Amino acid sequence: MLKKYKHTTTGQPCNAGQYIAEMMCLREAESINEGMPAHKLWNTTKWKNKYRSQVTKAYQLLRKYDERVVINALKTRAGLKIYSLRNKRLTALLEQEQEKFKEQSAREIQEVDYKDTSRSKPMRPYGKKSQISKLRDE
Repeated sequence: MLKKYKHTTTGQPCNAGQYIAEMMCLREAESINEGMPAHKLWNTTKWKNKYRSQVTKAYQLLRKYDERVVINALKTRAGLKIYSLRNKRLTALLEQEQEKFKEQSAREIQEVDYKDTSRSKPMRPYGKKSQISKLRDE
């Protein structure tokens, strides 16, 4: 898989499933007032099983939905209240976000015709000439 995301805790490159799982673990840690977990939370005894579980579910979701759909759904107002990818409310959010994504991708991109202004005369400056422009003209 292409690694175009970065871990929040380490800054190392990761794929979408790992990024989403880490996002969920960090949210849960904030909700129980624990603060930021350890440097590599997937190696700590407390978060190891939770992280594995979230990564597994993230990969299942990524088979069904696009990665941008899942991440955008989790960043919506209702999605910010979800602390696990196994939450039942998440499927409805993902379906709504999938519809938005389909609408955006279905839009036609209109091409704009631009006039070729490379051969036209440049605009004449108006107002007083500055000292620098006087030096340039000499």
